[in-house]
Amino acid sequence: MKVRKNMIAIMLLACVGCMGCAKEQPKTDAGNEIKSEDTRNTENETESGNTGSAAGKQDFPEKFQETVNGVTFDTVIQISEEAELGNLHQVTATLQQPDIGKAKAMFSEGKTVTEEKNETGSGEDGIEYPSYTANYEDGAFLRASTVLVYSTPVFEKVYGAFRLDNDYNADKYSKDAVMEIGDPRTIFDTVLKNINGAGYQLEETAYDYYALDHETMEKEYRAFDKSGQELGADTLSWGAENDCYFFTAVQQHEGLPVYFGSQDFPEDGESNRPIQVLYSADGIERLEVSRLYSFSEPGETVSLLDFGTIAETVSKKYGDVIGASYTVKRAELYKMPVKQTDSTYDIKIVWLFEVTESGVDSDTGKEYEYTQYMFVDAADGTEVFF
Repeated sequence: MKVRKNMIAIMLLACVGCMGCAKEQPKTDAGNEIKSEDTRNTENETESGNTGSAAGKQDFPEKFQETVNGVTFDTVIQISEEAELGNLHQVTATLQQPDIGKAKAMFSEGKTVTEEKNETGSGEDGIEYPSYTANYEDGAFLRASTVLVYSTPVFEKVYGAFRLDNDYNADKYSKDAVMEIGDPRTIFDTVLKNINGAGYQLEETAYDYYALDHETMEKEYRAFDKSGQELGADTLSWGAENDCYFFTAVQQHEGLPVYFGSQDFPEDGESNRPIQVLYSADGIERLEVSRLYSFSEPGETVSLLDFGTIAETVSKKYGDVIGASYTVKRAELYKMPVKQTDSTYDIKIVWLFEVTESGVDSDTGKEYEYTQYMFVDAADGTEVFF
């Protein structure tokens, strides 16, 4: 089992869009990119694209700075340090699901069940799947279907003090502190054993964490009633026993992160990652697992195009749009599952491009700025759609 601790660079996104179509949102979201300390071999780096049709790992610069067909590339290029770009292969995949029996045995141990339901749900392509729900006397609950969710009342308290999405405040917490509850790496290894113990087969993983100290949580706590009115926190007490870690993690394959967004939520921010864990001195307080994949045996080797050729595809999409300006801020290399008709996924190696559109609204006369996402096949240079 390979596990890597990442360093995440956090940047505020003005808005979130999807591929070629932008959608305005309030400036409360924070996009987070998977970025290790040393993401690539820096030998023979250049400040712009390379010539030639195929690229090795050393051929990708840290930044690509050019204007192509009117599109500005001021682009940070991110590649996992674990990836061996000369040893990537064609593969297919299927979605994993938890084993309900194993999940029950793991999370129900020592608990009294007050309510449980065994049902059948309808998943992708109308395929039926078993679904299990249990509520426990201590206020915890378990949901196991196509995804796995386990949660205790501790999470509800922490959720009011630590926020990765709306009213973002994660930057208030340390990303490298080691607290008395234990070493983060050792704890995450324990979490992985629990995930695999619930029926998943998770091998390569990259994770990040936040050290949630009780002093900061007390200052940051906010809660609202159904009408949106803020509730007082006078009845809550905070102490060292409330210290905990919050982990976010992504699956990897052949050293590259497996893309986890969707058509509705294409951004690859931390709040959208498929593994989310809250861990205290008492153990797991919240675990969410979704969209993990099982991969086929490797097929033919995949050769990647140089970045300049890939950039041309992006410039063709945005360069002919009248009345707006486009700046490409970031490009990150992913393995992207693309759904096939037989419920399997073709795994493409893609560049995710984060593109900022700016201009003046013709109706209001106000300046605007959107962030949208585009995906380009790293092997053949074509745009990839969900």
